Amino acid sequence: SFGADKMDRLALGTVTFRYRFKQTKPKEIETIKNELQLPDVPAYYRDKFRIRNLEFWSNHFESLEQSYLLQLKDKIKKAKARLINVQVDAAYDLASTNEEERQRSLKLVKQWIDATATLGSTCVRINPGRTNGSVEKSIESMKEINTYAKSKKLVLLTENHFGIEMNPAIHLRINKEAGPDIYTLPDFGNYPVETMFESLAKIMPHAYLMSAKAVSFNSNIEHTSYDFDKCVKMAEQAGFKGIYSVEQWSPGYQDIDQEKVALWMIDHVKQNI
Repeated sequence: SFGADKMDRLALGTVTFRYRFKQTKPKEIETIKNELQLPDVPAYYRDKFRIRNLEFWSNHFESLEQSYLLQLKDKIKKAKARLINVQVDAAYDLASTNEEERQRSLKLVKQWIDATATLGSTCVRINPGRTNGSVEKSIESMKEINTYAKSKKLVLLTENHFGIEMNPAIHLRINKEAGPDIYTLPDFGNYPVETMFESLAKIMPHAYLMSAKAVSFNSNIEHTSYDFDKCVKMAEQAGFKGIYSVEQWSPGYQDIDQEKVALWMIDHVKQNI
């Protein structure tokens, strides 16, 4: 349960600061100013944004070694923060019709679930499979992954994340048939703009967490891609009571101040909840 402080319902993902991590720096940036590593994030988010709910992107982990994970866990604890989710985007395909590839994918995803559990996260976000995959194979895989995640006391989330689940009906079918208790992680920015509101309306009632994503900003730090505020209002109207994890992502490089973008997103979620 959340207190009166709206900040309790806000999280911030590391995706927003991808330009400052060496693993995800775009070619447009030759030298990183104020480089970040995951162990720096908990104290940085607390001090700069008053954010204590963290979301980590798999691409920002230096390692899955136990010593690294325990160091990271200690930094989270020292900042009085908590990890709410890890977005797992390694090379895997749980809907593959190639059984060898599917088994390799299952093994890889379980390694990430182990790491996420070690860090004491609440949730883990796993992709149900690539667009050309088999819904039946995805369900078979996700059943196994859900059982494994539950054994590690993790809530399994699936996001509309450019795979087989980009059709909301298929997304909900995978979760239902691979369940129980697999939740959606609706991402504001991932559906085509023409259908985004109707698609979000279908998956929002089944959400555990919201990915409150913004995409493109102009030089005045105004969001230009779609009505971000409307997305938050829709989630509230759908009865969502959980955490909004704000993140900015755009396919192309944007020369904008990510700290200002993060503050814009935090402010716009707070205004609408």
